[in-house]
Parts: sequence; C-alpha cells; structure tokens
Amino acid sequence: MARAAALRPLRLSPPTLPLLPLLLLLLRETGAQDVRVQVAAEVRGNLGDTVELPCHLLPSAPEIRVSQVTWLRLDAPEGKQNVAIFHPQYGRSFPSPKPGKERLSFVNTAPSSGAGQGSELEVRDATLSLRGLTVEDEGNYTCEFATFPKGTSRGVTWLRVIAQPQNHAEKQEVTFNLDPVPVARCVSAGGRPPARVSWLSPLDGEAKETQGSGPLPGTVTVTSRYTVTPLSEADGVKVICKVEHESFQEPKLLPVILSVRYPPQVSISGYDDNWYIGRSEATLNCNVRSKPEPTGYDWSTTSGVFPASAVAQGPKLIVHSVDRLFNTTFICTVTNAVGTGQAEQVVLVRETPNTAGAGATGGIIGGIIAAIIATAVAATGILICRQQRKEQRLQGAEEEEEKCLDTMSFPPWKSGQGP
Repeated sequence: MARAAALRPLRLSPPTLPLLPLLLLLLRETGAQDVRVQVAAEVRGNLGDTVELPCHLLPSAPEIRVSQVTWLRLDAPEGKQNVAIFHPQYGRSFPSPKPGKERLSFVNTAPSSGAGQGSELEVRDATLSLRGLTVEDEGNYTCEFATFPKGTSRGVTWLRVIAQPQNHAEKQEVTFNLDPVPVARCVSAGGRPPARVSWLSPLDGEAKETQGSGPLPGTVTVTSRYTVTPLSEADGVKVICKVEHESFQEPKLLPVILSVRYPPQVSISGYDDNWYIGRSEATLNCNVRSKPEPTGYDWSTTSGVFPASAVAQGPKLIVHSVDRLFNTTFICTVTNAVGTGQAEQVVLVRETPNTAGAGATGGIIGGIIAAIIATAVAATGILICRQQRKEQRLQGAEEEEEKCLDTMSFPPWKSGQGP
C-alpha cells in the first residue's frame, strides 16, 4: 500500500502525434496536386455544324509527363469505340470508322517535330473537333489522359445534337357548321428535340397535335391543328401559333386570320310605322352579312300579292305610292354560294299619317333636349346661389369689421356716456 501511494500519477504528454497527418495534408495542398481532366459536362451542337469538345489537363506542372491522350465513346451502338488518339511520339490516330478521320481533328495539337519527338506541353490541350454533326454522334465522350507518375485521369462530356425547326402557320377555310372542325394549322418541321406548339386565341377552341418523322433522320415534325365550332363570329378572328424550342432565343409567334364561309344573315330596316295611303318614296333596305358575297336578292310578300307601285332594286325595295296592298308582310331572301337567309318586315298601312307616333318621337327628342336645358339651368342656378352666399358672407364680415373699427375709434365715454 505504501509503495502504491509513493507512485507518482502518470502525466499524459500533449497530443502531438495527430498533428503529423494534418501537416502532411497541408503540404499536399500547398505542394504538388493530383492531376485532373477539365471537360464540359454538356456540349450542344446543331445538326450539320461543327462542334468542339474541350479537354484540358490540369495543373500544367512540368514534372507530369503525358504518355497518351485517348477519346472514347462507351455508349456507341457498336459498343466501346476509340474515337481519337494522340501520342506525343507517334502523332494522331482515328481508329473508329464513325465518326472517322474525315470528320475529326485535334484543335490545338501541332504536328510532331524533329525526329518524331513532339512537345509534351502541346498535349495538355486535347480539345476535339467534330464536323458535319449527325444524330448518331449524340452520346457520352470520355477524354482520358495517361500520365507519369500520376496515372490515368479522365472526364466525360455529354454531346447533344439539336436541330432548329422550320415553322409556318396557315388558315384552313371552313364552312359554317355546328360541330368543331380544324380552322388553322401550325407546322414545326425538323426539330430535335420536338418543338412545343401552343395557341393564343380569344375563342373557346382546343389544339390537337400529332408528331411524325422530320426531313432529316432523328428529327421530328410537330403539327398542331386549332379546332373550334365554325360559326360566323369566328370569321376574321386572329389566332396566334406559338412555337418554342431550345434553339430559339425567344418563341416564334405566327398569326393566322380565320376564314369561315357562312350563309347570309339578313335584317330589314327602313320601316318607321308611318306608312299611310298615298305616301310616296318609302323604302325598305335588306341588310346582309355573309361570306362569300350575296349572289341574289328576292323580295316577296306572305300574301303572295306584290304591290305594283313597289320596285325591287337588289337590296332595296322602293315604294312610289303606298296603297292598301302594302298592308302585308314583306320578305327579303338573300342567296350566296353557301346557302340562303331571309328576314321579314310587317307593314301596317294607315288611313292618315301617324301624327301620334311622330309626336311621340318628337316628344322623346324634345324631352331629351328639355332635360338637357333643365340640367344646365339648374347647374347655373346653383352656381349663382353659391356666388351670392359667398358675397353675402364677405359683405357681413366687412360690416362686422367696420363696426369694430368704429367702436375702437369712438369709445362710449367720448360720446358723453362716460368711461
């Protein structure tokens, strides 16, 4: 027990050992770093154009020697392909038949110089150029650097092939119908990916879309038909086809004016309810709205008797002298290439002029004029009354002020009343 008590407690030294890995890590970060391959995650190219796939080896340290650069495609339909190879000593090679040496080249690697010795610094940039882009070129491309002493490093780029579509919109002339039919068509041809087509319209219609193969392999043609019930109100209405595609900076807007053929819509005007025996130069007008234009007008009566003093001149019926035969219903029938339409007008022939009706009409007009005059008079009266009240208030204020001044100038004690 005494010996145990005499033992001194063990004192732990400071934790210096864990600092060594941290120091090594700091030296690694500040010193030579691992190499890496810098590539673009995605590259887009237009169908038929030239595209570049960038690839750079970083960092550009002189102690790192490049043995070889290889571009591979792992998802090709034929399987793994060595697309392009660059060797500092033996130069370039394009072993795969697709895309092939006719369409491939390294952008920044100069030909070998001297006795087959190339410059290793020129191999740091392995950017690959691909001409005449096709749909089959789309896929994942791997850029691989073999280096000493760091080994192999690689980066992957997704090459997307897009095609800008050609667009046009047109009307589809239709005939009046109670069932919905296509009245306009919009076509976006040869897009990759397919274009997005929609319609802007004040009408209550809907779009029906179909897709098919485009003019080039791998492209798509989108056809959208705008469908609506073709009533006469739809004729002349402007609708807009809106086409969106990632190759456009902004959507394409294609206006279309709808065209609907419809039969005549007829109304009759000119009757004033004052046709009396002996009246001359009365007229009925046949008003028509139609597409196409009317091809014929026909005036008739429901009684089957047409007054001799009435003369039909196209859309007008001119009456030279009113008699009792005009006490009937007149019909105007209009025809065009689509169909016919008609309107009726009942005529009541009076023995004497309808002074009551004229008086009533005059009374209505006179009443309106009288109301306007009365309103003006009332407004004028109100303004005059307000002005008079204002003047009275000002005059009253002035009188009060004069009384006050008089009181101050002539106190009561001065007038003999005493202080």
